[in-house]
Amino acid sequence: MIARCLLAIALIFSKAAPAFSQAQTPARRISGAVPAPDDRARQWLVLVDDKNYTQSWREAGTAFKTRQKNDAWAADAATKRGSLGAVASRGLKSIDLSRNNTAVVRYDTVFARKAAAVETVTLNFENGGWLVSDYTVE
Repeated sequence: MIARCLLAIALIFSKAAPAFSQAQTPARRISGAVPAPDDRARQWLVLVDDKNYTQSWREAGTAFKTRQKNDAWAADAATKRGSLGAVASRGLKSIDLSRNNTAVVRYDTVFARKAAAVETVTLNFENGGWLVSDYTVE
C-alpha cells in the first residue's frame, strides 16, 4: 500500500513539474507597424463610409494632406462617394508591399448604387505607423 502511494506521488510530480532544462518560449515582438496596412486602411475607410471626411483627412498622411486641403477633400469625397451610396460589402482583393514603406491595399466593394467597384487605398509608413497617402474608387 505504501509502495502504491509513493508510486502515485512520483507520477503526479513527474507530470506536473516541467523540466527546467527546456528552453523558454521567447517573448513575442510587436512591430511598430501595428495595425497592419489592411487593418489601418479599413479603419480609415470606416471614417469615409460614415462621411466623417474631416477626421479621415486628419488621420491621413503627409502626402495626402499636402495634395489637398481638408475642405477640398471633404467636397471631393462627398461627390465621389455620395453618388455610390452606402457600402453593402467590402472584401480584401490584394495587398502590394513591393515598394519600400508603401502598401497598396485593394478592396472589391459593393455599394448601394454600384455593384462592382474597386477601392484602392495607398498607405505610407511614417511616424511609426501606416497612414493613407491616396484613395481611389473605380
